Amino acid sequence: MEWVLEPADTATVRRLRHQIMRALRRIATPEADLSEAEIVVAELLTNALAHTSGQAWVSLRWDGTHPLLSVADLGPGFALIGGPTGIGLIDAARTLIPRLPDDPLAESGRGLYLIARLALDVAVAARATGGTVVSVTLDLKRAS
Repeated sequence: MEWVLEPADTATVRRLRHQIMRALRRIATPEADLSEAEIVVAELLTNALAHTSGQAWVSLRWDGTHPLLSVADLGPGFALIGGPTGIGLIDAARTLIPRLPDDPLAESGRGLYLIARLALDVAVAARATGGTVVSVTLDLKRAS
């Protein structure tokens, strides 16, 4: 399944989150707790909308035991840890290093931390044409 997230359309995030969650409910085991997956979906979509000025492309694949959700955008990408700003979120191997914000009262900065803690796996890749693809393996199993 694939969707396009339009820039600056916050209502799209909610609609798309609901569509993705409906798809997950149809395929997941009946006893699956989808609450953590919904947080991951919401954070990925919100981050894409917040950090890119163009469209983002969202895909959901469930080819194996667990679903894979990917969000590709044309945003600035992630800085390497120890890079020019020294506050990067990925290491040289492109592994996400989740961090909470230094200010515990900050209104943002927790999304990637939540994603990394609630998903089975997180992969970050630079796009050849610019931007980033963030892919997460959700902690859900396919119904038989």
